[in-house]
Amino acid sequence: MILAGDVGGTKTRLALYQSEDGKLIRQQTDTFVSRDYACLEDVVQIFLNKYKISVTKSCFGVPGPIVNGEARATKLPWYFKEEQIGQKLNIPAVKLVNDLVATAAAVPHLMPDDLFTLYEGEVIDSTKKNLQRNWGKESEIKEATIGVMAPGTGLGQAFLHFNSGRQYLMASEGGHVDFAPTTKIEVELFQYLKSKHDHVSYDRILSGPGLVNIYTFLKDKGVAPEPPELNKRLHEEDPGKVISSTGKTGEYELCAKTLDIFASILGAQAGNMVLTLMATDGIYLGGGIPAGIYKKLADGTTVTSYLNKGRLSYLVKNTPLYVILDDHAALLGAAHLASTL
Repeated sequence: MILAGDVGGTKTRLALYQSEDGKLIRQQTDTFVSRDYACLEDVVQIFLNKYKISVTKSCFGVPGPIVNGEARATKLPWYFKEEQIGQKLNIPAVKLVNDLVATAAAVPHLMPDDLFTLYEGEVIDSTKKNLQRNWGKESEIKEATIGVMAPGTGLGQAFLHFNSGRQYLMASEGGHVDFAPTTKIEVELFQYLKSKHDHVSYDRILSGPGLVNIYTFLKDKGVAPEPPELNKRLHEEDPGKVISSTGKTGEYELCAKTLDIFASILGAQAGNMVLTLMATDGIYLGGGIPAGIYKKLADGTTVTSYLNKGRLSYLVKNTPLYVILDDHAALLGAAHLASTL
């Protein structure tokens, strides 16, 4: 039995996978509030005790860089070590990967219904056309590179590269690079955040807390009034979810304008990913936020920013842009990585 984990600053999800007819099938799946536990091992032990099952292979996608089988979460007071996890939980094979590497590993195994196409791309190379629908023929792919970006508690990024039938997964901390504003309102947003933080990265904006940062900026700027009922909800519920859910319906002007800015900057950074590693075979937007607002992202704001890359815009125009709708993609990717141990 394979154990897959998707560890986040907000929640940790664990799932058991069984191989059936050459495919990994997800079975028992549970979600835990990360900060309610002292470490990953405590969460996994509760999960294994509940289902009374032994695991031979496991892989955990965790929020942070992996160095020599060890990691420290960026927004969670947890420390991870492959050897320690294996010993404490009696799991023979344990692998730690960056959480976005786990998501990237899932991309070749996603079905068409698991994706929403924001932009099809103007593919020139016929050998790469419809790459997403031909992942089962990796041996025929001479070379291809895709990027994955997921706004969540923070902004995660990763890349997947194929060369002569071999797959290479590359972790990235690109979400923490300097935010580069491209419009007047974004310049004002940068200045606002700079007055509060030493460093303003894309992570400060393209994340759940980032939605709150944009909202607070617009509120303090006086762009629109904050209705009392909205103020109440923001204090009683997850503010990022309130902003995204009401913003996409236009229920509150402040939330709608927040999503406009978020969608534009998201598109700009997706285009940056294309250029950073020549990821011209597709950019995939993962995580709960893009999946929850994919219809908003499809209104043209995101794609316009995505394509606006000056002299190198033609490279981005050739590159498709997708939203991953499968909420369990990171678990699927972790399971596939575990299966290779």
